[in-house]
Amino acid sequence: MVSSRSVFLLPAAAFVSHAFASEHGNGSRIAVLYQNGSADVDSAFRQVFGHFASGFDYDLYGRALADFEAGFERYKGSAVFSGHALGAVAPHCDKGVAPSAVANVRGVAAFPGGTVGSVFGFDLGKRLFELSGHAQGPASAGLVAPFALSTQALSTGMGLVQAAVAAMVHVVPPLVPPPAWNNQPLSCVPMVSGHNCFGSVLYPITMADFMLADVTDSMLDGYVASFPGLYAKKVGKTSDAMYKSCFAAYMGMMCASVFPRCTTPQSRDEIIPVGGSVPVCLHMCVLPLVMCPGFWVSDLLDSCSSVSVPPLCSQAKFANVKRAPPQIASFDEASPFAPECPPTVAVRDGDLALYDAKGFPDSPIEKEAAAYAPSPAMAPQDV
Repeated sequence: MVSSRSVFLLPAAAFVSHAFASEHGNGSRIAVLYQNGSADVDSAFRQVFGHFASGFDYDLYGRALADFEAGFERYKGSAVFSGHALGAVAPHCDKGVAPSAVANVRGVAAFPGGTVGSVFGFDLGKRLFELSGHAQGPASAGLVAPFALSTQALSTGMGLVQAAVAAMVHVVPPLVPPPAWNNQPLSCVPMVSGHNCFGSVLYPITMADFMLADVTDSMLDGYVASFPGLYAKKVGKTSDAMYKSCFAAYMGMMCASVFPRCTTPQSRDEIIPVGGSVPVCLHMCVLPLVMCPGFWVSDLLDSCSSVSVPPLCSQAKFANVKRAPPQIASFDEASPFAPECPPTVAVRDGDLALYDAKGFPDSPIEKEAAAYAPSPAMAPQDV
């Protein structure tokens, strides 16, 4: 069997020099970057690649591969895999898909879930939902709007202060020379704030991203709230297990995209291989396409505009699946009929004929109209 560690050596071998390729006798199988590379170039490559490989989470990548295999088997049974687009240019015969029993949609979180179901952290939607639930009467309900404006103003002010501090942290430390500092950014730190990606981003991020972590994390609330509609439009109605796996893959890609991983203990915010941050991993953008049959590349362009191959990339496993809102369902699906039959009710004989058609009495209007109708003798004669 091939270990997961050896899998990462294949993409990274594209950066090897010509001398290293010739030494191992497989120069025709490796994309050579430096035609006249030397032993120093090979040594530098080994050191850089070894640094990234030592800090990469191979266990998480192995779990991602397992999810990919399971999702691909399910993907082959979907209509997206075996169906044909309308207006095909060549004649074909649709074989169809073997129907499978779909479990009842019961929701993956207590209604309403999503942004108003956060467990910790401040959230405006949650506070408004709680306040509106306790409001009694039109006068009390009218206090919701002023509370929303005041809270939003406070959040906007805090966001501006955080943005100013983050900009200062990003710009000032690299300009301070020794002995006060070393002309480098501040040290990278783990992510310990936010309510969406907390527990999912297990790698260090830059200090500037750390200062804006809660603000950046709150931007994903819109993706969480709109996910049931996107899923119903692209995939349809499926079991809750498939819905949760798709949500985890989709939000894991989002977290890895908005929180890039540091490459050195003191990294800049720019996406650069050494001394900066690395973009989202390629398999994090492929996994939602497999776990969510019906999603297309256009649905992931915002987060996957910049990708890289392992181990020179960022990957995250979304852990807060409980934040997924319930699937969109009709009232009959949300409130199904009881499996037991209702009790028998005694019916009288007169009740059975209640809606039977019966003779109707003569109309008094038609009776009066017949009395005033002219007789045939009084009809006008032709001249």
